[in-house]
Formats: sequence, structure tokens, C-alpha cells
Amino acid sequence: MKPKSDCIACLVERTKYECDMALNDDRKKIFALKEFIAFLLEHLGEERKSPAFFGTEREKIIKKWSGAKDPHKEVKRRSNAVAKGLLPEAYKFYNATASTEDKIEALMRIAAAANSMEYGIKGYSYDDDRFKGDFVHTLNEKLNWNKDLVLSAIKGRNKILYLTDNAGEIFFDAFVVKKLIEMGKEVVVSPKNAPVINDATTEDLEEAITSVSTNFVRVIPSGSCIGMSLEEAEEVFIDMFCDEGYLIIAKGMGNYEAISEFEAEPGLGLKGRLIYILRAKCEPIASSIGVKKGELVAKLV
Repeated sequence: MKPKSDCIACLVERTKYECDMALNDDRKKIFALKEFIAFLLEHLGEERKSPAFFGTEREKIIKKWSGAKDPHKEVKRRSNAVAKGLLPEAYKFYNATASTEDKIEALMRIAAAANSMEYGIKGYSYDDDRFKGDFVHTLNEKLNWNKDLVLSAIKGRNKILYLTDNAGEIFFDAFVVKKLIEMGKEVVVSPKNAPVINDATTEDLEEAITSVSTNFVRVIPSGSCIGMSLEEAEEVFIDMFCDEGYLIIAKGMGNYEAISEFEAEPGLGLKGRLIYILRAKCEPIASSIGVKKGELVAKLV
């Protein structure tokens, strides 16, 4: 997805949001903002430069000026605690279903609802306490999905590559993975191998896997970029991403922004084996994927 005019304002506003979170010195905030805006102006319009690409550079700049390896550490800790406390609701929602198709739909809803856990997006307000209070309602919201295609893809493939998104929601992803394994699927999970915004790292995944008491999860990180980068991910991940034997489940807006830029390339063979799952939290994402802003989404490409 190429940046829209709204994305430019959002990227700058997000930079200010993170400067306020990570920096106390206003001069450093100005220097960080100046550096990011210069980078943004230099690279806008270039091929494969999605909002996720610019967001990744923003994180490098914030880390440099703050000196913090993980400026989002406290936010991630709170999100993980909130999600862990809500896991019983996910179990209850899933266990209320009977048929295999209903159970798959429940997993799609749990995964999409969990993507509500996001801070700092222009025009989208998130609060931990409100999320806790609304979670059960969120699970029952409209799910915008190509149902038959998604069900067929999941039932028809035994191997799944699951690209995670945020901390917090990683606990619900671990639950979804656990249930997919119980359905006989071989699942490889791809978190980040280093901190980038509030995305889940391998450490967050380990905590989540322990919380849902599952085994046999193979972990291959997708890299340390927002979304993913074909140029920067390690070869073992790229080989699996390009293996047409794997169904790919890509969580969150960052993965959508990045992957949608190259999803049609014939050499990757992604058509018919890539499912985006997210909440469309901004208008550019919603219009790009063909849904209404705010909707839960599970779309097979």
C-alpha cells in the first residue's frame, strides 16, 4: 500500500507522539522530528515505500535520540497483562461453537478483535480499560471477510505461516495457533526478533505460548521491520514465505501495508494463500482493502 495524503499527517503525528513518550528534552524532540520529516520528503513516491517502511525508519530515529533499546517496553508490558487477563473470554467464545466452520470463524474473530490493541494512530482512540470492557462485544462485531475462501484455505492447507503484530494481541494469537495445531495444522509463528514499535518479539511470544499451554510451535522471526521486508528478512523466513505449501496469515495493518505492495508479484505465488487479519483502524487502510473504517477484517487475497 502506497502512502496516502492522510498517511503523511499520521506518520508525523505518530513521530511527535513517540517523541513525547521517549524524550524529555524538547530540543531532541525537534531534532528527531526534523530528521524524520527530511527522510519522509526524500523517499516519498519511491517504489515499495509503504507507510510501514517510513514507520520503521521513524523507530530507528526515536531509538537513536532516546538511547532506549525498546521505547515501548512499558506499553507492551501493560498490553500483555491486559490480554492475558482476557484469555478466559477467548476460550469461552471459542468453546461455545460446535462445527469446524464455526470454530474457524471464532478464531478469525478472536484474531481480528485482538488487533484493536494499538496506540498512537491518528483518528483511532485506544484505552486498555475500555478494551477490557468491550472485548466480548468486539468479538461479536461484524466481520468483513470472504468467508467461503477463508474457510476453504484454512481447511485445505496443513501448513500455516502466522505473522504476528502487536504485543498484547500476541496472547490471542497464541490461543489461535494452539487451536489450529489441535486441528492438525503445522504452524510456524513469526514475531519480531528485535523491538520495533509495540510489535511482539520472540520474548513476548514465549510468554504468550506459556500462558495458553501449547507445544510444537516452531518460531522463525520475520525481522525487525514494521510489517515485513523482502530485502531485510533472513533467508530462512523468506524461503518459507515463498513456499507455496504454506498458507500465510498476516496480522495487523503494518503487515498489510508492507505485503500489499508486492503481493501480486508472480514469483512469490501469494494469490490464494495469503489472509490478512486486522481491524481497519484508519481510512487509508479501509479504502485500500475495500472495507469500512473500524471493521474487523479477514480477507484472502
